[in-house]
Amino acid sequence: MSLRRDFKIERTARYYLSSEPSSLQRYLCFVLHGYGQHPEYFLKKFEALNRTDILFIAPEGLHRFYLQGSSGRVGSCWMTKEDRLNDIADYTKMLDQIAEEVLESSGFKPEKTVILGFSQGVATACRWANSTKQKYDALVNWAGAFPPDLDFETAHQNLKPKALYLACGDTDKYISEERLQEHLRFLKAQSLEPNLIRFKGGHDIYPAPLEDLFRGLFPA
Repeated sequence: MSLRRDFKIERTARYYLSSEPSSLQRYLCFVLHGYGQHPEYFLKKFEALNRTDILFIAPEGLHRFYLQGSSGRVGSCWMTKEDRLNDIADYTKMLDQIAEEVLESSGFKPEKTVILGFSQGVATACRWANSTKQKYDALVNWAGAFPPDLDFETAHQNLKPKALYLACGDTDKYISEERLQEHLRFLKAQSLEPNLIRFKGGHDIYPAPLEDLFRGLFPA
């Protein structure tokens, strides 16, 4: 019979910044990548907006793997079904530490902070937003759903006062219209009613709807 033992270790994690924090930036946006993505390349979707008044931070999920076979491109993910509770605890702690490092070491004081998750990063963003003591103003779920096991009693207190957004493409292969409406009904039963953003396209982040969203979130 095997015996399991859990123990804590110190390890190195990483994140990518759109630039050094500076007084020229008014806003802060954490962007959490989807399954199998690399945070450096994911960040380019936001850098392409050319919003130099926004500091973007793209943390990396703690699990790296080869996307095909045993060599070539590497991507990351936030968790799997294996040992998920420990993984959730680890990545929420990591995200808190990243926020503390950037804000405290640089003295950066943003006027507004937004957490945006894409695909698998949506569940990560929701869990972090629901547990963190860091100040933020809005949560954006792009092509993903609130995790059903979220502590919604706590979420009602922590998330309802925030601006909540749910963005979804009309041809997203992972999100049918039926599933979307079912999810919205579920959220309404939890007293959470995010602003729904529909756009033409699939399971991706497109410049036009992203620009429209940011125009409202981050006035130039």
